[in-house]
Amino acid sequence: MIEPLARLGYASKAFIYCVVGLLAAAAAFRRGGTVTDARGALSVILSHPFGNTVLFILAVGLCGYCLWRLLDAFFDPERHGTEAKGLILRVGNVIKAVIYGGVGFEAFRLARGLRASGGTDAKVRSWTATILAWPMGEWIVAIIGGIAAAYGVSEIVAAIKNDDEEKMDLSSFSRSTARTLNRICRFGVGARALLIVALGVLLIRAALQSDPGKAAGLRGSILELAGAGPQTWMLALIAVGLIAYALDQALHARYRHIHSPLG
Repeated sequence: MIEPLARLGYASKAFIYCVVGLLAAAAAFRRGGTVTDARGALSVILSHPFGNTVLFILAVGLCGYCLWRLLDAFFDPERHGTEAKGLILRVGNVIKAVIYGGVGFEAFRLARGLRASGGTDAKVRSWTATILAWPMGEWIVAIIGGIAAAYGVSEIVAAIKNDDEEKMDLSSFSRSTARTLNRICRFGVGARALLIVALGVLLIRAALQSDPGKAAGLRGSILELAGAGPQTWMLALIAVGLIAYALDQALHARYRHIHSPLG
């Protein structure tokens, strides 16, 4: 049961990132799109025919992905181990579970006709403001930002080194096709990782200036990298990267080796 949920989760992520990427591309080429994040993509999906049905499917997939990542983190079926690198990967799985579980819950809310709870920019700034009010809050925000930036850099390095190649079985494709798909996926993973680095840097900036308004989520990170202007070549490049990442997640949904934590 866990494996189908995990695969549906990957497919759900692919669909959402494809929507985010296409909207960003439309904005870059002045075709009426907008720069948004995963939660904003859910609102766009809802506005289309059968939007409620699609959101329910996405919600099930994302919540299933959340469950799989949590079980993966605690039971460690992929044998990451308890050394530093393995623990970092397992903690990363918990963070992924929280993030995509939250998006899945938002999809359920929207499908039921409830009002959207706001984008990730607003949530990141709200949490940043709360933490900044704590004793040594600036240090805590800076450390979180540093961890996020370091994780993004590690993902870029992994994409360059092609560390994820063994996680998928693309043997059903010809060698040239598999090589092309692999390169597209590595570009997509690197592009998304760059956004994570930007998010971390913005958190550090918010900590140094004691200003939660300087923090941002996915949408703010895209705009920061795009140079503040919504119609730029950099925005188009980011959009292509997000669509490439959507392809990577779609291939994971079909071809990834998934080890069930429950045996």
